[in-house]
Amino acid sequence: MSEPPSSWESAGVAGVLARRSREDLTDLLGELVSLLPDVMPGAQVHRSLLRRQVTEVRIPLTDTAYVLRRGAGGRYEASRQHQVRGVVIRTEPMEIDAFLAELGPAIDAELQRTERGRRALHDWLTSMDRS
Repeated sequence: MSEPPSSWESAGVAGVLARRSREDLTDLLGELVSLLPDVMPGAQVHRSLLRRQVTEVRIPLTDTAYVLRRGAGGRYEASRQHQVRGVVIRTEPMEIDAFLAELGPAIDAELQRTERGRRALHDWLTSMDRS
């Protein structure tokens, strides 16, 4: 008989992103930045020139890239980009809740593919439980 999954395994990225989006969107970009660059080689992080604050995160997954951008006044702009051979052919704006609901499971699946990803996912989710 196998052991039941721990709280971080059952929560996954989707659960944490949904919870954090309800609590405080201000830190959401920073949290994504803390997880993605080390475990997802294609993830891109853009920062402002003066304050070095995160302004955009772009997460490519197969033929789709998810982009979360901090716009004017701190508002978030989310979009899904469809790519063919690395070229963006269509960008679809999304509501933040729909964006997070789609992005979370996609990141979960990608991170579960490798040991390094599973370790990073475990560490990140454990740190989210403490905050």
